Amino acid sequence: MRPIMLAVLAWCCANAQTADSPSFEVASVKPTAPNARPIMCKGGPGTTSPGIWTCTSVPLAFLISQAYHLQLWQFPPGVQSCCQGRFDITAKVPPGTTRPQFLLMMQKLLVDRFHLALHHEQKEMKVFELTVGEGGSKLKPTTHPDYEPPQDLWDLAPYTVGKDGYPEYEEGRARLAGMGDHYRWVGLKLTTAEIAKTLEDQLGGPVRDATGLKGTYDVDLKWTFDMTWILESSGHADMIPDLPTGSRGPNLQRAIQDQLGLKVTTKKGPGDIVVVDHVDAVPVENL
Repeated sequence: MRPIMLAVLAWCCANAQTADSPSFEVASVKPTAPNARPIMCKGGPGTTSPGIWTCTSVPLAFLISQAYHLQLWQFPPGVQSCCQGRFDITAKVPPGTTRPQFLLMMQKLLVDRFHLALHHEQKEMKVFELTVGEGGSKLKPTTHPDYEPPQDLWDLAPYTVGKDGYPEYEEGRARLAGMGDHYRWVGLKLTTAEIAKTLEDQLGGPVRDATGLKGTYDVDLKWTFDMTWILESSGHADMIPDLPTGSRGPNLQRAIQDQLGLKVTTKKGPGDIVVVDHVDAVPVENL
């Protein structure tokens, strides 16, 4: 009976936390039809359509990770297996809704329609420490002091592919994207703590900023995508490839060292992960 009671308590707590939370005025949530269009979300605060938020063919795991600010390593594949159903959503957003309020609305929607209940746990895992390399920092002070990140959660800068196989972005736009195994991250007006936070998702674990550097910086980082952490977390460490640093480009840790002048040290330590206690496969009918 104890696991059942824990799940019930977790569900009750989740509902109590969202009972007085802001909510969408109207929301339609429907399972995605077969052969639906690719994943897409648009609208909401900060966009040209702030009053209507729509998503098509979006996995439940994606909605949970967005609503609760989760990194991939916090919501690992074994946990996400519960939440692979895809849904189409249309929601009316109240006038004047801020981005933080919008995320609370997403959380309330997940609790009300899917009876989502989750909790955080500390787990021993690979953690990373970011320090200045032996040759000194190569970070460049920002040349975009007035830059403000877009308010739209899904406002992604368009890109083309350069002759070197890496994405190319418009000047003054920030984005992290990859084409094949060639990835590029352009970040503008970032503190080293923000750099560490972004690297968490790419390295697959918590990253602690121990650089001691102040100020804000622009980052332009290119690397070859490393599957190591994904294979390790899924129990397939024997399949980890020996990534070269030749024509394919450096792996991420080498790129951080060579291009930013920073060093990543791997350790063992606690990390915060999310466990789903309960979620319905089929949402509550639209009201």
